[in-house]
Amino acid sequence: MNSGRIPQARSVGGAVLLTLACVNTLLLSLFGIADFLETRHRLENTLQTALTDLAGQLAGNLDAPLWYMERETVARIVEGAMQDRQVAAVLVTDRGTGRVSLGRSRDRAWRMVPAERLPAPDGGIGTERDIVFDGKPIGTVAVVMTGRFATRALYVSLGRIVVRIFLLNLALAAALAVVLRRRIIRPLASLEAYAARICSDGDALPMASGGDLPGELGSLGRAMEAMVDRLRSAQRQYQGLFENATEGVFQTSLDGRITSANKALARMLGFASAQALVLSVEDVGSQVFYDPGDRRRMLERLQAEGSVAGFQTRFTRQDQQLLWVLLNARLVRDELGNPVFVEGTVTDVTARVRAERRLEKLNHHLREAVRERTERLAIKAAQLEAANERLKELDRLKSGFLSTVSHDLRTPLTSIMGFAKLISRDFSKFFLPFAAEDGRLGRQAERLVSNLAIIESEGARLTRLINDFLDLSKIESGRAEWRDTPVDAAKVIRQAVAAVSGDFEAKPEVFLVMDVPAELPELRMDQDRLSQVMVNLLGNAAKFTDRGTVRVWAGAAEETLRVEVSDTGQGVPPEALEKIFDKFHQAEAGDTVDEGRRRKGTGLGLAICRQIVEHYRGRIWAESELGKGSRFILELPVASAAPMA
Repeated sequence: MNSGRIPQARSVGGAVLLTLACVNTLLLSLFGIADFLETRHRLENTLQTALTDLAGQLAGNLDAPLWYMERETVARIVEGAMQDRQVAAVLVTDRGTGRVSLGRSRDRAWRMVPAERLPAPDGGIGTERDIVFDGKPIGTVAVVMTGRFATRALYVSLGRIVVRIFLLNLALAAALAVVLRRRIIRPLASLEAYAARICSDGDALPMASGGDLPGELGSLGRAMEAMVDRLRSAQRQYQGLFENATEGVFQTSLDGRITSANKALARMLGFASAQALVLSVEDVGSQVFYDPGDRRRMLERLQAEGSVAGFQTRFTRQDQQLLWVLLNARLVRDELGNPVFVEGTVTDVTARVRAERRLEKLNHHLREAVRERTERLAIKAAQLEAANERLKELDRLKSGFLSTVSHDLRTPLTSIMGFAKLISRDFSKFFLPFAAEDGRLGRQAERLVSNLAIIESEGARLTRLINDFLDLSKIESGRAEWRDTPVDAAKVIRQAVAAVSGDFEAKPEVFLVMDVPAELPELRMDQDRLSQVMVNLLGNAAKFTDRGTVRVWAGAAEETLRVEVSDTGQGVPPEALEKIFDKFHQAEAGDTVDEGRRRKGTGLGLAICRQIVEHYRGRIWAESELGKGSRFILELPVASAAPMA
């Protein structure tokens, strides 16, 4: 066996030797080519430099002889330049006549001969310079140099490089052959023989020369021995897992015989040992499967897919009891793809299946209960929907009724206020002066004037209530008109302050402070609506503040206009901070209200303010502390053009 394997090791050594020789040749060739190219480039630069220098020298030396027509001197200078074997030709031309004054070139034997024109270029380079005398061009000198001598030397150097590469490869091959045989081929043959013994009997002894292998091959030999030990240990562990697994493990032939099984499967099927199971069962399809068709279906899936996972079926125990199992199996094939046997695992899921069936029954009862409850809820929802629609209809009827009543009240109310003012004016003008002489009659007259003023004041209050209610009704029903235009917020705030200034003049102990900058961001909204909000807030502050300060502040931050109206009045209870924005609600300092301290109002002003602000995607809220005053805060988006949907 060993002698049959050694040539393979030798072929590996030969391949390594050939590879190293090729790599060495390639590297040396690359270095040689790089050196050749660099040398050629350097020679070309040297030749170009020499050509430039020679042309410049000839142009400088030929100026006077050519001017004075000293032909012999010109000839000596040109022939002196031709002493350089790299010079192929020199041609001097008279600018005045355009004819060649003197020319020299080379024949085939590279001897210098006279010439009337420059030879055809043959791997050479040339240049031309003007001959200048006393600042005046008098002729030209053309010089051609050849690189044939430098090229010849270059190729001789290249040949020497090739010879050196060949000799180095021979020396390297000889040295590598000796080293590879001693350090690689023989150790590889030893490793190959050890691997062959492992494959043949599986219980081969350790390598006799394992410790003598050099370097990495010695490490490889020791690693192979360690790997064999681990494989044997893993085999023992697998055998232990197979024997002691809690799940059943099996192998069956295609005709249904059990060829291998563990203890767990034997216990699962009611046998005393795995050997008893193997000997007793001749056909798992008829003896183990409760329904033989399940095994046929499993085999069909294995043929089509190669493996089956989570296949649930029923097994029959030796004592004829049934159990539910989950099968995970795969079809094992030979090298030609033909099926050989089936192997897999079996898990007893009888308890889980029984629990699932009980759970399914509970789920069925639960679904029935949910369905009945859903039907009852659907009936209730329909009833609530009908009631809601009825309430909406009643609300629409209420709004329409109140709107109609408000319109009908406003006409007679206007007449009452007009006649009250007219009676008060005429009575004060025509009757009050005559009653002043009689004390009792004067008191009755003053009482009549006071009663007429009360009628006028309460009529105005009732008019405001009707107007506020109509405004709120239009806003809530969507019938309000919104005349949106660009609005100067600072101007509107100042106008609102001026509109309520009379309320503050009637209270000398209340000071109105305005902290509003001249420039505020522009809003897009109904200017009258913004004025209505500000007048309502300022009017409330004046109404509920008997002494102290009412402060108006405005500013902008993050594309939002913020306005604050704060006072030092009686304040609002915390639980009423949201209720004050409801319709017909008025906050008081205590639970009971003294009629003499009641603040007259409609109770709709703040509700209207919130409706207007929220229409423009803003918000309004109140902050207060009893006995210290309140602060109403309004925020509106800058340049808000579209109302809320």
